Amino acid sequence: MSNVRAEPHYWPAVPDRLWDNIRDEATLPTAAEMETHFRSLGEPEVMRRTVRVFIGEETFCPGFQLQDGVLHEPVLRLFDHAMALKVTHNVFAAWIVSPLSAGACSRPVDMLDSMTLLQRSLAAFADRYPARKTTLTP
Repeated sequence: MSNVRAEPHYWPAVPDRLWDNIRDEATLPTAAEMETHFRSLGEPEVMRRTVRVFIGEETFCPGFQLQDGVLHEPVLRLFDHAMALKVTHNVFAAWIVSPLSAGACSRPVDMLDSMTLLQRSLAAFADRYPARKTTLTP
């Protein structure tokens, strides 16, 4: 029988203050709160599409993915792209609220009408910080 051992990723560390910034600017409800919200809308299945971040032992769903209480499709398209590029949930959340380049003010979350540019920027980010492949050990 083989055990899967995950190798460490080369992603930049997500600073704790970033979670505070997301909480202050866009909210950071727990996954349970988000589940309750979507159940109240009669759409519990949408939870499968949400961006989730893992902070300590808890799971949260950043509010930047909501617009008028429903999932914001441009964020979800970028998130799907991030998953294809093997960018983790936490790192995607950090990327989307951070300036695209040093000295810039533009953050992906503020430029969701520029999808082609954002998809290219996300791909370039993933290239700079590749994830290692998972290896099997005997």
